[in-house]
Amino acid sequence: MTNVDPPESVPEGQETKYRGLYGKCVEHKLEGFPEQSKSENLREEISVQRQHRKLISYSIFPFVQGRPAGYKFFTAEPLEELGVPNFDFLLWNLDGKVIFGEAKSSVPASADTVVNQLEERKEIAENHKQHIEEEYLGSEIDHMEFVVSTYVNHGDKIAKTIIEEGADFITWVVDAHHDELWIRQARPTSFPDNLEADEPDAMLQELDRRHTHDMSALNGELDRVTTSFGQADVLPTAIIVDQLRVVVQARRVEGRHPCVDRADIESYVSSSSLNYSEERVTGIVDDLIEAGKRINFLSEWDEERADLKLVSNYTAKDDLEQVLEDKWVNWRIEDLKNDLREECEERITAELGRQKQLNEFGVGLSGEEAEEES
Repeated sequence: MTNVDPPESVPEGQETKYRGLYGKCVEHKLEGFPEQSKSENLREEISVQRQHRKLISYSIFPFVQGRPAGYKFFTAEPLEELGVPNFDFLLWNLDGKVIFGEAKSSVPASADTVVNQLEERKEIAENHKQHIEEEYLGSEIDHMEFVVSTYVNHGDKIAKTIIEEGADFITWVVDAHHDELWIRQARPTSFPDNLEADEPDAMLQELDRRHTHDMSALNGELDRVTTSFGQADVLPTAIIVDQLRVVVQARRVEGRHPCVDRADIESYVSSSSLNYSEERVTGIVDDLIEAGKRINFLSEWDEERADLKLVSNYTAKDDLEQVLEDKWVNWRIEDLKNDLREECEERITAELGRQKQLNEFGVGLSGEEAEEES
């Protein structure tokens, strides 16, 4: 029998019966729970997020470190505060030109779904042009372009699909092995029907136009420009385990104990938070600390030494990141198991309530029948 307090909705006198049925239900559910495959899926989710974050960093690095053709990195995830689908980054040229960029670290077999998603986000960005002018730039937008950035092995596929769909996006590719970003001038195997030109040479010129930026200087400066990652450590849409890596980056060691002060987290987030406001940085840090405590990665500590302690016997960065990942996976697994327990609670409570109603009419189920139904 499970030692659990029945919910208040369980009929009086049915508490013992509830515990027995609930215990059997939970035991059955947990026996069939695919913990290993769930854990593998969660770790894959971490890997996918990491690749996405790295690709964003590769994409914006040239515009953080310099100003190719006058463009500079402005912010990550414009329009995120409105809760609408948005691009991963926004670049701005002081002459009133902007580039919205979306990073795709992987592309499905059918790239149509990616293009459709890009078209949706493009329409949303265009519809919120005034909001971006007023709330972000403080000046009018004269020209808008849209970019999809991907790793080099996906460049041809996405570029060809964009052309064949008649979409208005420019493809950037990142070669992570050589730390380079460049414009991929992919060519479809045949000229698409939507390519308006009479002669082959003119059609090739039109393909070039669709694959390059209107500003020729930008095309020249993005010809295999050197890039790097590490500029996008905090992104609102990243899963919390990925965001919590900044705590590992900001930690120090006191008497063989890994620890961190709130001020250190704030400093690290502020320096790598991609032009977020002070208020937003504060909110990010609040969420990080709360999440770290929730998964038992952070705990309050001795104020004289540090605000927070990392719950680990390890101190090295790589070891702490592995501990963080393990704690998050275990927390998520336990959360999934709690969902099963809640299902059992709802099911058994409803069953006992139904039996009570039937008993009032003299047609209640016996205890054995109730157990068989569970």
